[in-house]
Amino acid sequence: MAETIQGNDTEKPVWKPDRMDEKIAKQRLNVILMVDCSTSMRGERIGQVNHAIHDIKQYLTDLQNENVNVDFYLTVITYSTEAFLLNHDRMKAVEEFDFKDIRAGGWSNLHTAYLQLADLLKKEAKGGIMPDFGGVAPIVLLLTDGHPTKWPLTEEMEILNKLPWFKVAIRYGIAIELNDGRTVQVLRDFVGENGDVITCFDAKLLEKIIKIIVMTASKVKSSDSTTTQGIGQNTENQVTNDIRQQIQQTISDDIDSWEWQDD
Repeated sequence: MAETIQGNDTEKPVWKPDRMDEKIAKQRLNVILMVDCSTSMRGERIGQVNHAIHDIKQYLTDLQNENVNVDFYLTVITYSTEAFLLNHDRMKAVEEFDFKDIRAGGWSNLHTAYLQLADLLKKEAKGGIMPDFGGVAPIVLLLTDGHPTKWPLTEEMEILNKLPWFKVAIRYGIAIELNDGRTVQVLRDFVGENGDVITCFDAKLLEKIIKIIVMTASKVKSSDSTTTQGIGQNTENQVTNDIRQQIQQTISDDIDSWEWQDD
């Protein structure tokens, strides 16, 4: 808005910025965790997941305070017999996210989680949480310790693959303590070419692996200059390579510690 300073002979316009002009427009980065909480996840597995989410919330909050370009939002989908949004939050700013430990029990109906995810990844104009124009591609992490009750998931994947925001999302799948080809294939179908499938054969490593994926991807994405719906191929490759290297190092360090203890 403009005001004038009146003098004896002249009036000079002075520009005073509107309150909205003083604010820096930020991009929104959505981090979505899809957590299998069926009966087989009870005990150490779900405990490691809970610890990881607590730490991720704190990490993203700290990263938020350092970052002037991106606001971080967190969504947790839990699924067993049904799929639910933790705290009924479709999308919550990380500093406001009130995480309560997840409990396990029930079937592994992954298809219900896919449908929840599809609702979220629609554009805002169509009832979803994603921007109608521009924006930053979301990070989606799916973890499970067993094959889904319903299989194959052809119809649900078709729904997801029609969504532009799903196509550009960075996606990761974690197969927990299993040697099941069908489950690994389900995860590979889910991540497509925009991510990776990680096999975690020890629940003690689960917390570390979850944090590596979310923290590394979030840091790279928040520093990326891309502000459109698409993500650059270089960014995608950087995320994948960084995560692979860190996970390989973590597993190697863990194996070395076991060998040292055996000595």
